[in-house]
Amino acid sequence: MATVLLVDDKENIRTVMGAVIRREGFEVLTAADGREALDRALESPPDLVLSDVRMEGMSGTELFRELRARGVLAPFVFMTAYASVPDAVDAIRDGAVHYLTKPVDYGELLRIIRRAVLRKSGEAQTERSSARSILGSGPAMRKLLARIEAVAGSEATVLIRGENGTGKELAARAIHSRSPRRSGPFVPVHCAALNPNLLESELFGHEAGAFTGALRRKDGYLEAARGGTLFLDEVSEIGPETQVKLLRVLQERAYSRVGGTDLIRADFRLLAATNRNLEDLVAAGTFRSDLYYRLDVVPLSVPPLRDRREDIPELVEHFAGRVAAAEGLDRPSVSADFLDTLGRYAWPGNVRELENLVERLVVLYRPRILESRLLEEEAPDRFGRPDPDARERRETLDALRQSGGNKSAAARILGISRRALYYRMGRLGIADGAEPGNA
Repeated sequence: MATVLLVDDKENIRTVMGAVIRREGFEVLTAADGREALDRALESPPDLVLSDVRMEGMSGTELFRELRARGVLAPFVFMTAYASVPDAVDAIRDGAVHYLTKPVDYGELLRIIRRAVLRKSGEAQTERSSARSILGSGPAMRKLLARIEAVAGSEATVLIRGENGTGKELAARAIHSRSPRRSGPFVPVHCAALNPNLLESELFGHEAGAFTGALRRKDGYLEAARGGTLFLDEVSEIGPETQVKLLRVLQERAYSRVGGTDLIRADFRLLAATNRNLEDLVAAGTFRSDLYYRLDVVPLSVPPLRDRREDIPELVEHFAGRVAAAEGLDRPSVSADFLDTLGRYAWPGNVRELENLVERLVVLYRPRILESRLLEEEAPDRFGRPDPDARERRETLDALRQSGGNKSAAARILGISRRALYYRMGRLGIADGAEPGNA
């Protein structure tokens, strides 16, 4: 039975909405604020979190980011008054599933819960049934997968490099799933999402009374990863003091909780990832060189999508099929012109950008066929029809620059007559005399 964690500071909403969700066959846990919800979710991770946005103390968006930082990746749905819609939309961009405006339509709420839980269970089943969680069969991905296979069986620390959205965590999970520690936990820690002042306590844990608010002893991520793998994402964001302590753990394989003196044996394999150039940070003095060398035992690079465009058809088919299944739709076919258009785009957001785009198209348009016209309609800033004269104008200006503005030379570069060049310049709006060195 799937579990829904319902978070709202109004008791009547928790009572009535909780009863509606239970009637659909879900187990419901409730919390009156974000802090209580955080404790409950960390104690027993739910299958879905349904939370109000505006609450005293920890808000819904703060709860969302705190859970993500602590590795609780359950689907998250916001309930919000219109005034706080922008907060929810920002969280949607960061990975939340949906938001509902109050008063909530219970029919829509239940559809969203069923869809999100179905999708989560489907993804979990996919991960259990296939160790290969990274998609792509082109040369760049074959090279990456071969390197993952080579390093997975060892205890070596791996530093995974790559741009945002390339799938660095997937690479880390693939290493873990092939390792001797695969029966142990995989504990992801997103360092940039944690308050730098709290990161040390979150990693190492703390003793009761270690600082204001530390009412009881708490184990950290290092303890949670015992027997398994600790994955530090965006490791470049760790502050100087925590860098020193992490280095000591890697050297001595032991650590103490904040405020404590007892040594705890470190029993985890460390994988780290970064989208920044650590060598530059070392040169700038913001990242310790000795820690860098401890992390960079085995370097691994996840290629950007623009360098593996041959994998786009496979990725599109996978994302479209997964979203269609979650939405209860027929799987759409994919047209050649759709793939051609995607193949010409630079993908600054990498695979994550492609995944979000395909999901949006399937959910909004419910198409039988994914066609390029959908791209032009939904994302004209990225996929609108190009200006047919743009390329010709660029080539003409380039030729004029190369020739120093000499029209005869520019015409020869373009392979046209001087008269044809003047005609083209007039048609394209390139002023005569605008370029230096006119003939």
